Amino acid sequence: MALQEQYASLKEAGVQLVVITAEPGGSEAVRKRLLERGVPQLDYDLVSDPDHSFLTGPPTSPDDLFVFKDHKWEVSGDYKLVQPALVVYNPANRLIKETTWSWKTMGLDTDKLDWDTRVATQAWEGEPHQVMLVTMRPIMSDLLEAIQQKRPVKLASTHKQW
Repeated sequence: MALQEQYASLKEAGVQLVVITAEPGGSEAVRKRLLERGVPQLDYDLVSDPDHSFLTGPPTSPDDLFVFKDHKWEVSGDYKLVQPALVVYNPANRLIKETTWSWKTMGLDTDKLDWDTRVATQAWEGEPHQVMLVTMRPIMSDLLEAIQQKRPVKLASTHKQW
């Protein structure tokens, strides 16, 4: 929802937005599942990529960015889940490394990560406290400014009670 709210500003600034999920079933099936969960129609592209072709095609993403986990799912079968990531490219399809984010860019030992791994919140939110890693996400209202300034996007937990 937060990304949808920022879409108009991003588009006006010339930012092309594509959301990619490893969730199988095709883009329309993913959109249908989102609508069933109460997520309104998205204004930007949503791509289902269970074969991870976007991770290997141009522009390529750094090998040390993504965290994969085997996921058992009764809806459409087992698949390789890609943990949340934000990959930002400039108009020449070159990675803007400063703004790109994933669990690996947080400096964590990804061999020991799991959904319930505890991480500290960022100081910009106030006194840092521990939250579950799976709840940490880039703050979409900060994305355009972070891109323009070529700096890390601010992060926050989606669940303040953790």
